[in-house]
Amino acid sequence: MPIAMIVHGGAWAIPDDQVESHLAGCRAALSAGWALLSQGRSALDACEVAVRLMEDDPIFDAGTGSVLTAAGEVELDAALMEGRSLRYGAVANLRRVRNPITLARHVLSGPATFLVGEGAEQFAVAHGVALIENSALIVERERRLWEEWRAVQAAGMLPGEPIAMGQAATSVPAAQSAVGGHDTVGAIALDAEGNMVAANSTGGTPFKLPGRVGDTPMVGCGLYADDQSGAAVCTGWGESIVRVALARRAVELLERGLPPQSAAELAVRTLARRVSGGSGGCIILTPDGRVGLAWNTQRMAYAYRQEGGEPAWGC
Repeated sequence: MPIAMIVHGGAWAIPDDQVESHLAGCRAALSAGWALLSQGRSALDACEVAVRLMEDDPIFDAGTGSVLTAAGEVELDAALMEGRSLRYGAVANLRRVRNPITLARHVLSGPATFLVGEGAEQFAVAHGVALIENSALIVERERRLWEEWRAVQAAGMLPGEPIAMGQAATSVPAAQSAVGGHDTVGAIALDAEGNMVAANSTGGTPFKLPGRVGDTPMVGCGLYADDQSGAAVCTGWGESIVRVALARRAVELLERGLPPQSAAELAVRTLARRVSGGSGGCIILTPDGRVGLAWNTQRMAYAYRQEGGEPAWGC
């Protein structure tokens, strides 16, 4: 079977001065995952290592460097899904785990499929995953943005935004266009055995309500993988992606016979058509190694490679 891999580094209005950093992060993640696939390692291994690299890269809103909640802390979500068995492992509202994707892989083995908050962190300890202080996940860039947002909230200067300090932005797209975006990271890999795995990780949306969970760890919304038809991973405004179950919708388009690029484009058009303000993107990989990718935001960082070809990337 041919091997193939595609990663993304988020769909939003990535600033000009951050484009190269996003591309470099995507290329590094792809390279690490591809090296494992080339050695005959599993798609699961490739996706975990690729997403871990992006979690550790502070340019992305995943792991270290994630956006802050309205309370000024980091809360992380991640998930993995195997296309052969349809098993998945998901975690959410993590505050003390550096690499949520690794914990999601432990959850993949059962007995649960989705763990959140304190229970997820207790599960982490039981499986040898070290806990850290939440402050270790916060970078100066995000601390400064949070402080600026808090000052704006107190002054009541941003139209449509709540003044109360304990609340997150209710006009999500407006708030994010002002201060940040959707840097959810994701990967899909196809290994030499024909197994497909989809994975993603995020710090969520800027200044979200504590406890908020978006599309990322939700199977069928943020990700879906089926060895018989293909896999999709999504990124963007999570609340809109959940409403249309975007990842499963994209895979259903593959099942109807659409090529991956057409499926990605139609899925994103549906997101925008069915949900007011629906914004984001998706990446797709098929069982024969073809890729598709589309977005309706200003930019989406990505990189991919197919067996016999050279890596490609863009933003």
